Amino acid sequence: MIQRPFPQDTGAWIAWVRLVAVPFALLEVAIERGNYPPGDERWAWVVTAVLGAGAIAFFLAGRGGAALPLPALAFDTVVVSAYVLVYSFELGTPVRELLFLPVVEAGLRFGARGGLLAPLACVPALALFEWRQADRLDLYPFDAGHVLGPFGLLVLVGLVVGTLADRAR
Repeated sequence: MIQRPFPQDTGAWIAWVRLVAVPFALLEVAIERGNYPPGDERWAWVVTAVLGAGAIAFFLAGRGGAALPLPALAFDTVVVSAYVLVYSFELGTPVRELLFLPVVEAGLRFGARGGLLAPLACVPALALFEWRQADRLDLYPFDAGHVLGPFGLLVLVGLVVGTLADRAR
């Protein structure tokens, strides 16, 4: 029998992915030093510290047999949303696409229902991102279409992943 590098259990696999994300987040925050608007760099470091601590905690909890799918998903959604807001100062940044991660996670963990509901939790981050871009960059007024379009894509991806996960079960 072939040994797989990552566990078969979805929660354990996601815990590994979360751990792997930490060095990338640290590198991103460090690379942006000096580019942040006043006060935002501190928040970038705080969010990254929370990501690191949570990644370790959920990894250890999973190894101990604790199944925490809903708290883990809530944690990931909050952390990703925080990154979206912290990096909203960059014009043309693809940071909003990070919101696909908790939506895919919800689809994998909870099927089509999770894939459909998770995008709703991302709406505040999408709206605040758009508001911060409109306010800080002053290039255009708040545009609800910049919230609705990404929300629609999140719903579609969530439904696809969730439906495939349901069928695989």
